[in-house]
Amino acid sequence: MKSNVISKTFTILRAFTDEKNEWGVNELSRHLKMPVSSLHRMISMLKDEHILEYSDVTNKYRVGTDFIRMASIISTNVDVKKVARPYLESLSKELHHSVYFALYYPQHKKLSFVDSVKSSFALQYVLEIGVLEPVHIAASGKTILAHLTQSDISAIFEAEAVSEEERLKISKELKQIKSLGYAITANERKKGAMSVGAPVFDASNKVIGSIICVVPIGDYKEEFEAHYIEKVKEAAENISYSLGYLKKGGGTL
Repeated sequence: MKSNVISKTFTILRAFTDEKNEWGVNELSRHLKMPVSSLHRMISMLKDEHILEYSDVTNKYRVGTDFIRMASIISTNVDVKKVARPYLESLSKELHHSVYFALYYPQHKKLSFVDSVKSSFALQYVLEIGVLEPVHIAASGKTILAHLTQSDISAIFEAEAVSEEERLKISKELKQIKSLGYAITANERKKGAMSVGAPVFDASNKVIGSIICVVPIGDYKEEFEAHYIEKVKEAAENISYSLGYLKKGGGTL
């Protein structure tokens, strides 16, 4: 099979996974700017392999049973740490500071740092790997907390015995964090350190963790802040995309 045919096949499949789950041949032809005849031929082949199927109700094509079966097997066997690792390495190299990947554990109402890439700088702040940590503090936790339900947030506050005054303060922060898509905190989980964090989502559109870059306060340069934010968000979005996350309303990150 020619490489351009393979490329076109994946372009068709991405339209079903990244854009919307049902397409008519003519509308997909317009969307992909592909001739109707060649598109119909390729869709027919995918239908024969049960990758796509035709709905007699909507008169459109949708994802087929075998595609769903294969996707389920792949998602079950995904090692989130392996998916995240290349992005952590790239982020640390780009920003020249240590970066960490945290996962949220709903059953414990806490997070744990599961992987990191240390900077080459002599002065760096080390966070423990594999230890359950509070999720209501620092950029690593607040970027997760901002995307949980209000009942989950209240349960976490209760479990951590957070005062009413602190709850109000954090709740205000969470609204801004959710709106902006990132958080910057200082001296919260580690004294003397600033962290820039962004949330990571999975294919079910649930927040599962966060990525942070940890910078010694003395090394933090405000003129580089926009760059830190951009790169941390980009890494988190790339990991989320690799895990199958789609923004609400359809479309890729």
